[in-house]
Amino acid sequence: MELSHRVRQILDLLLRSPSESTVAEIASGIRVSPRTVHRELDAVESYLHRHGITLYRKAGSGLSVEGEPSQIEKVRSELLMPAEIEYSADERQVYLLARLLGSREPVKLFTLAHEMKVTVPTVGADLDDLTDWISKQGLLLIRRRGYGVEITGSEPMIREAVRTFIRFRLDDLSLIGYSDHNPHHPVDARIASMAGAERISAIEENLWKWEERHQEESFSEEAYTDLLIRLSIAAARIRTGIIVTEAEADRLVNLRRFDRPSAIPAQDHTLKSAELLCDELGQVLNMEYPLSEVRYTAELLERASAHSTGMLPADDLELAGTVRSLIRKMRELDANDYTADRSLRDGLFMHLKAAMERITAGQRIRNPLMDTIRKDYAELFGRVRQAADAVFPSVRIPDEEIAFLVMHFGAARERIGQIPQHMRAVIVCTSGIGSSKMLAVRLRKEFPQLQIVEQASWYEAARIPRTDYDLIISTVDLPLPEEQYLKLSPLLTLSEAEKLRDYIRRRGVKPLPDPLAAVAQPLPGLLEDLAPELREWPAGRGEAADTADIESLRSLHRTLQQSIELLEAFRVLPLRIEAQPSLDPWLRAACTAPALRDVILDPEAVAALLLQREQHGTQLIPGTELALFHTRSDAVKRPALMLFELDQRFRLGDSGDVELSRFLLMLAPRQLERETLEVLSEISATLLDADMIEALAEGDEGRIRELLSAHLRAYLKNKLERE
Repeated sequence: MELSHRVRQILDLLLRSPSESTVAEIASGIRVSPRTVHRELDAVESYLHRHGITLYRKAGSGLSVEGEPSQIEKVRSELLMPAEIEYSADERQVYLLARLLGSREPVKLFTLAHEMKVTVPTVGADLDDLTDWISKQGLLLIRRRGYGVEITGSEPMIREAVRTFIRFRLDDLSLIGYSDHNPHHPVDARIASMAGAERISAIEENLWKWEERHQEESFSEEAYTDLLIRLSIAAARIRTGIIVTEAEADRLVNLRRFDRPSAIPAQDHTLKSAELLCDELGQVLNMEYPLSEVRYTAELLERASAHSTGMLPADDLELAGTVRSLIRKMRELDANDYTADRSLRDGLFMHLKAAMERITAGQRIRNPLMDTIRKDYAELFGRVRQAADAVFPSVRIPDEEIAFLVMHFGAARERIGQIPQHMRAVIVCTSGIGSSKMLAVRLRKEFPQLQIVEQASWYEAARIPRTDYDLIISTVDLPLPEEQYLKLSPLLTLSEAEKLRDYIRRRGVKPLPDPLAAVAQPLPGLLEDLAPELREWPAGRGEAADTADIESLRSLHRTLQQSIELLEAFRVLPLRIEAQPSLDPWLRAACTAPALRDVILDPEAVAALLLQREQHGTQLIPGTELALFHTRSDAVKRPALMLFELDQRFRLGDSGDVELSRFLLMLAPRQLERETLEVLSEISATLLDADMIEALAEGDEGRIRELLSAHLRAYLKNKLERE
C-alpha cells in the first residue's frame, strides 16, 4: 500500500513523540486542519497494525502508539525512505505556477508531466484552468509545440503574481517561521524556496534595524510583514540572475506619480533610504543590488508607507452598508446585540474589503482553522452562514470565509461576555524585534479585543508603568511567576490561542502584580545585570503612573478638540461651474473653494487624487443622490468636511439612472494622529444613518451638525469609559 505524504507526516510525528499527541498538535505540526488529521487516522491505524503496532485513540487526551521498540524503529526507518508524491488537482496547479514563474526558460510539457507523475493531457488541462488567473495578473501564458510552456511579463508583475499565489498556499507568518527541519509538502517547500524562506530571517533582522534608524514613522505590522516577504521574493529572484530592468523601474516610478502626485518630492529621500537598505541586505546576503533593484525597493518602501497611513476610514460606503446589514442580521438571529461594537464593525470592514476582492477574482481561499471553528462553534457558524446568505444573495461566500467571520463575531461575543473590549497587552521578546511583530500580527487577527500597547525587550518592558497594561505576553521565558505572564510562540498555534483565551477569561482585568516585586532579589543572567536600574525604578513609579493617566486625558482632549474643529468648520456650500457638467471640473471647483483655501496647499494635486480614487469605484451613497469623495495627501494641511450643493445635476460614472446633486468632501493630511483617524472613522460611520441621509439630502447644515455632534458625543462617552 502506497502511503500519502500526509499519512507519512502523521506517522512520523506519532512515532517520534515521547508522549501522547493531540489531534490539534499534529494538525498544527503539519499545517492542516484537525478534521484532515481525523480523516487520515484510519489509514495510519491500518498501516501500524500491519507492522504490529497499536494506535490508541483516547477521547479528551490524545493519540499514542504502543509496540516493540525494534518494530517502531523499523517503521521509522521505512518512513525515511523516499516516497512517490501524489498531487491533488489544486496542488498540481500551484506546482505549475511555482515551476513556471521560477523558470527563466520554457519548460517542456513532458518534463512537467514527468515531475508530477501525471499524463501530458492532465498537465494541459491544468494549464487551461490557470490561463485566466495568469491573465488577470497581467502576464501571458505561452504554449507552443516543440517550444514548451512559459509565463512571460514584466519582472515587477511576475513578482506581484508570486506574492499573490504564495497567499493561496502559505500563511504569511508560517512562511516567515518556515523551517527545513519540519516535514512539509513538496509544493510548500517549492513555494517557500521561491519566497527565499531560507534567508528571510536574515532579511527581517536587517529590515527591522533599518526601520529603527531611517523610518520616521514605523510601518504597521501588516505593511511590515508584506514588505518583508516582497523583499525576500526579490532577493531570491536576484540571486538566480532575474532582475528588474531600468525600463521597468521607470514605469513603476511613472505609475506612482500618476497615483500619488503629492508624493513626488519624497522620491529622493525614499531612494536614499532604499540604497541604504539594499547595501545592508547585499552585505548580509552576499550579493549586489543594481540601481534598478534599488529603485524597485524604493517603490516597495513607498507602498508600505502608504499602506501604513492608508486611506480615510470612509473608503467604501457600499461595503460599510453591507457590514452594517450583516451585523443587524446577526442581531436578529442571535441573542446578542452587536450593533454598538465598534471593534466588530471596523474588523469586519477591513476583513470583507480584502475578502470580497478574493471572491470576485475567483481566488482559492485557505483557512487552516475552518474545521476547528466549524466543530467548536457549530451554532455560531450556522447563524453567520444564514446571515451571509441573506446579505450577499448574489454571491456564495465560501465556508472558509464564513469561518473567518465567525472569528470576528466570536470575539464580539466574548466582549459582550465581559471580556474587556480593549484589554491591553505588552509583548516581550529577547530583543523587541521580529518575533514580537510576528506575534502582534497574529494576535490582532485572532483577538481584535486585545490592544497591544508595546512590543519590547524585557529590559524595556520592566519599565512600563503597571497601569499601562493588563497582560504580559512573551515569546521567551521571563523571571516572573507563571501566573503573571503567558509564554506564546511567534506563530500562535491553535492550542496557544485557546490557552490565551482561557487566560483572559480567568484573569479578566484584575490588576497585574508588579513585575518588579518578583525581581526584588538578585537574579542570575540578564536581570542580575539590570538589578541596579530595576532597584531604582520603584522610586519614580507613582510619577510614571500619573504620567500615563495624564497622557490618557491628553488623548481624550485631542479627540474632543478635533471633533469640535471639524464640526465648527463644517459648511454646506453652493458650487457652480461654467464647463460641461462632469466630475473633473466639479472636483477642481470644490478644491479651489474659498472655504478650503487655508486647508489645501495644492488644489490640482488633491483634485487629481480624488479623481483617481473615483476611477477605482463609485463613492455614491446607496439609495441617494449623494456621493462622498475623500483622500489623504501631503497637500492637505488639516482635516476638513464640507457638503457641496451642485447647481446642475449630472450622472456619476456607472451610477445608472442616478444623478448627483450633492457631494461630501472629506480631506485629511497623509500623516494623522490616532485620535484624528478615529474621529473621521466615526463621522464616516454616520453617513448611512437614515436621519443623516435625510439631513444631507435636504442640505440642512444645522441638522447635519447636530447629528454629527450627537454621534461624536456617544463615541467620546464610550472612549472615556474605556480609558
